[in-house]
Formats: sequence, structure tokens, C-alpha cells
Amino acid sequence: MESTDADRAVVERAVVVGGGHMGSVIAGRLAEELPGAGVTVVEPSPDRAAALRGNQRLRVEESYRPEPGDVVVLALPPTALDSFVSGLPADALHDATVVSIMAGVRLETLAARLGTPRVLRAMPNLAAEVGQSMTMLCPGPGAGDDDLAGAEKVLSAIGEVLVPPDESFLDAGTALVGSGPALVAYVAKGFTDYAEQAGFDAAGSLRLTCQVLRGTADLLEAGNTGPEELYGRASTPGGTTEQGIARLGEHRVQDAVRDALEKTAARSRELAD
Repeated sequence: MESTDADRAVVERAVVVGGGHMGSVIAGRLAEELPGAGVTVVEPSPDRAAALRGNQRLRVEESYRPEPGDVVVLALPPTALDSFVSGLPADALHDATVVSIMAGVRLETLAARLGTPRVLRAMPNLAAEVGQSMTMLCPGPGAGDDDLAGAEKVLSAIGEVLVPPDESFLDAGTALVGSGPALVAYVAKGFTDYAEQAGFDAAGSLRLTCQVLRGTADLLEAGNTGPEELYGRASTPGGTTEQGIARLGEHRVQDAVRDALEKTAARSRELAD
């Protein structure tokens, strides 16, 4: 499915249910990126609610009070879904677009538990903190074009949004998108460790590594070519880069990365079953 034009969507109020780490990140970014929309956070915990009220642009409530046209982001642990639903008035979500970022809760389950077909699933990642998330967004069969456009507009506040062909892609997406930053950071530690061993201080090592990663990502995107072409172009026969690539090949690094992603995707499927 091709992504809709989220710019045409009008979001009058976005409601983030759950003021934990990702919920508070999304709410904060929404307040910055969608100044024309009201942003409400539903958080029953007094301590979390007090922390959220430090952001004057957020409205913090203990329970959800529906308004027509709400875009509701469920940023709850899956185990808290029943408690949230039990506290809702009848047909509370009838006029809302509901976007769930709960891992492993299928669209069919969401529609049945929430009592509305207008549900979508999303998988953001930690880079949402700096507005650079790669978020996968999958609409349920009962979600309309306006629901998708509204959800995209809300999620674009935390970064880029990709709409896959169907829900089955979200398990692979959980591995690549959801766990991707942690896996890349794990590999990046090899770069920073090497730089520190070579005599750079910790700050310099991190700066070098971050710019290498950032520049490589920009090269891949700007050149519209695959990774293999990029590292092949940089590997002069008999040169330094060729030696490094050969060593990575000996250690089967690409196979290890694929295996890590496959294991992560398998775990995502287990949690959803």
C-alpha cells in the first residue's frame, strides 16, 4: 500500500494513552511539531502525570474522555489493555482513529477489544527521541483513508513513516525497525572501542563513529544504490578498505546480522501468538 499524503489531514486533538518512555516522547514531539493540535496524555500514575505536567503544552488527564475526531495513540504495555478498555464509556472510541504501538497485539484483537474497526498498528523506534524514528504503520481493514492520513500525520512528528503491504510485515519490521537502533549501536561499539584503543578520548571516538554512520546513511539514501555497491566502490584492490571487508567476510558478519534479525522477528511472532 502506498503512503497517503498526511499533509492533507487535520488533527484537532491527539491523545496519547500511557505516559511511559515512548508515550512521553511521542507526546512531547507532537506538542512541538503539531502546534495547532491539542495534545492530551492519559496517565493515571501521579508521579508520571506530575512529570508530564512540566511540559506546559501538554494536557494531562487521569482517564480518557473522548472527543469527536480524536487520534488516539495507545502507548500502553499489552498487559494494561484490558484495564484501559474496562474504564471506557460505551462506544468511547466510535469516532476516533486508534493507533496502537503495543508490541504483539494484532489488528483483529485490537478491533475486537476496543469495539471499533478504525484501528492501526505502528512500530516506532528509539530514534523517536530525536525525531528520527523509522515507523512502520499498518491500517486494519476497517480503517479508512482519513484514518491512515491522520495516523501518518501524528507519527510523522517523530520521524519517517512507511506503510507496508499488510500486517505480516510488522514482525520483520519489529526486528529491523524496532530493534535496529540497538543492533546498530552494538556494532558501533566496535568502532568506538577501536578509536579509544587508538588513543582518541571517549568523546572524540563517539563523534567519529556517529559521523561515519550518519554520512554512510546519507550516501546510501542520496545515491539510491545498495550497500554492496557502496562498499564495493570504496574497496580499492589491494587497499586498506578491501582488507577490512575481507576480514568481516571471514567472520561472516552479514550472516550474523541476518541471524540476529531473524531471531528477533521470531520472538515477535511468539509474543503475538
